Amino acid sequence: MRHLSRASLLVIALLLFIFVGLRVIPVPAALVNFGFHQRNSEENRQLWASLPMQFASSSVCVNCHQNQYDMWQKGNHRTVNCENCHGPAREHLATGVPPVVSHTTRELCGTCHARLISRPSNFTQVNIAEMGGQGECVTCHDPHEPRAGMPPQVPHNLEGRTDCKLCHGPHEPWLTPPPELPHTLEGRTDCLSCHGPPEIRGATLPHPPHSLEGRTDCLLCHNVGGIRPLPEDHTGRKSTTCLNCHRSE
Repeated sequence: MRHLSRASLLVIALLLFIFVGLRVIPVPAALVNFGFHQRNSEENRQLWASLPMQFASSSVCVNCHQNQYDMWQKGNHRTVNCENCHGPAREHLATGVPPVVSHTTRELCGTCHARLISRPSNFTQVNIAEMGGQGECVTCHDPHEPRAGMPPQVPHNLEGRTDCKLCHGPHEPWLTPPPELPHTLEGRTDCLSCHGPPEIRGATLPHPPHSLEGRTDCLLCHNVGGIRPLPEDHTGRKSTTCLNCHRSE
């Protein structure tokens, strides 16, 4: 019985030490300053309540950005709040001045999509240092719906088929010829980067930011020296092929 009494006294002493010790141990300043300790909880609540609001809600963006909002709601990024990429919106709503935070940088996209071993294997991850050269991600991917307007997937395997123009160029004597390429292959060495499975190809091409009504010749404005010149790899393209890749809606 004596050993049980000693054990009981030891447990009681340990509990008293814990109870009293935790009360006399100095509280770290961080716990007090950030409101994690009851000593200044009310003061902390008042401090945070006095700070001006900076964030709004994605629901207010629809008032001015209907097209982007509709695309975002249907896309893979619908779970990402607009302000995650565009920055706090309160000042933008009050003044109309665009947010300071840029939503077009590779670094920002890498926050979620850089390859990390800790991310789920089925989550889209890329090598930011290599993907797409040094161009901005939004050149090919619409940030509101990265998979919108994707080029058609090649319907056959490419084993031993290194020259696409053998079939998709001017041809004879095919009875049912494959479609002719609507663009040049200059600077394009990997057809699958656009026409392959979703895992290895670009997600989308930019949409025309204006109505195409009455505008039948894209090259009137999009040419060398024009309002917005064509990219270098678009050499030789005709207006009749623009909508093969760039959707109007």
